[in-house]
Amino acid sequence: MKKLWMKLASTALAAALLLPLGSLSAQAAVSDRMLRVGLYYGSTALPSANLLNSVGSGYRLGYFDDSGNFTSLMTTSETAITMNKSDTLYLASDGTYSTTAGGTAVGGWYVLLGSYASQSEAAAAAAGVSGAYPAWQDGTWQARVGTCASQSEAESLRTSLGLTGTVEKAGNYAVTVVRTGTSQVIFQFDGGSSRSLGVMPDTTGLEDPQTWFKGYKYYGGFRYERINGGNLTVVNMVHLEDYVSCVITWEMGASWHKEALKAQAACARTYAMRNLNKHSTYHFDLCATTDCQAYYGTSNLTSNSIQAAEESEGVCVYYNGTLADTVYSSSNGGASESSENVWVNAVPYLVGKVDPYEGLIADQIPNYNWTVTYTADELEAKLRAKGYQCGDLASFAVTQTTPTGNVYAITFTDVNGKSWSFYKQDARTFLGLRSQRYTVTGGSGSTSSTSTQVSLAGGGSISLNGAYAIDGSGNVSAVSGDAWVITGDGFTQPGGSSGGTAADSYTITGSGWGHGVGMSQYGALSMAKQGYTYDQILKFYYTGVDVY
Repeated sequence: MKKLWMKLASTALAAALLLPLGSLSAQAAVSDRMLRVGLYYGSTALPSANLLNSVGSGYRLGYFDDSGNFTSLMTTSETAITMNKSDTLYLASDGTYSTTAGGTAVGGWYVLLGSYASQSEAAAAAAGVSGAYPAWQDGTWQARVGTCASQSEAESLRTSLGLTGTVEKAGNYAVTVVRTGTSQVIFQFDGGSSRSLGVMPDTTGLEDPQTWFKGYKYYGGFRYERINGGNLTVVNMVHLEDYVSCVITWEMGASWHKEALKAQAACARTYAMRNLNKHSTYHFDLCATTDCQAYYGTSNLTSNSIQAAEESEGVCVYYNGTLADTVYSSSNGGASESSENVWVNAVPYLVGKVDPYEGLIADQIPNYNWTVTYTADELEAKLRAKGYQCGDLASFAVTQTTPTGNVYAITFTDVNGKSWSFYKQDARTFLGLRSQRYTVTGGSGSTSSTSTQVSLAGGGSISLNGAYAIDGSGNVSAVSGDAWVITGDGFTQPGGSSGGTAADSYTITGSGWGHGVGMSQYGALSMAKQGYTYDQILKFYYTGVDVY
């Protein structure tokens, strides 16, 4: 937890006698970072998003500045609130809101009661009219009434209440906070394109509130932005250390050896700091999926995982003073791989090496050793699906390996002598394999000149080797490729079922799971069980790095 930095002040003071001053200052700067984690955005952005207190009670409503600092505008004691885009939504009988017509309409038209100098004045004015609520628009407080689906409906409401205020429509960036399952408005926020609604759970001063959102519990607050006036982009505003404590429980088992979890925490922390603003298009740092790092809140936390995060608080991995690219995978199958043999660029600290540790716990690693069998027909179909004009497959083999014994290239050859090769990670992903560490066996067919023989209707056969054909324009050319001829039995393709046979099937036998670059998570677990500390684990998998 972020607050641990103060809790362990005496420990940090003692550590200062052992660590360079720069190391402690770097850890403190990292530890205090606020992170923006996108939960729903782009095509998954929501018209409506609800929150429910899990630990703590009530909410502060306001906005976050560019540094992640929160400004509170008002509070509510409600424990279940929903943020809606201020457009016409429909409240269904089950208490959910959607853009699909049906149920009670909750729209963006309202009657303006007046503008005020403070939230208390706006709230007092709203209290005098049934259904009215305070609103904040670009720094100005207002009192409004109504969530009407149309202008005429709002005008009818104004008449029925005997009001004289103007009828207006909420802006394209406005967000309406309602009591979940109702059309009762608590607050309406419109900061235009520059400020988005922020919600901080708990008004009781609890140190670590947790909030339910979409089936998961999260630390920190939430930001709701209508990018270009669209649906709600939902961002979890969370301190880096709280984020890391959660990530390690989704990327590793929360009950794993603490030193392995500490290594994972340093990797996750380094990755986060190195990739700040990765999703700048949507105005946040990291997403919550494995495209960045798996992050689904606090549900998997244990005392063991919390201690692992706390005991490595602020620690990152550096190469020559710069944050390292701490990529990792589940297991490497017995040898990690150099980055240039999987992706494109050589990275000095991402160097492949034989891993003697994974094998010590191979029986504890799910599907560590694996086998896949493809028929020739299935491989041909895969090639053709990629646009390759493949005839019957004659062979499939590993044609190049790396110094650590992983696959660098595979080649497919058909009966016509055409070949297609796949290199680096494509040698894994093209076949959907678990890793690049494998061998290929099998293939019982052969090719010969008989593959160009065509049976004649009156008996016997004729070879197309050296044959020529005349096309519709009178051009004469040698027969090549996948030729077809007309015989007494109809169309025949030499080299097909009537020609030579191709390989029947191939068995791929491998180990490991993932790209194999950098740290092996199961290798880290094995090293931890052997008594290695987390920094020793990191320095084994990342060549020449510093850990502080």
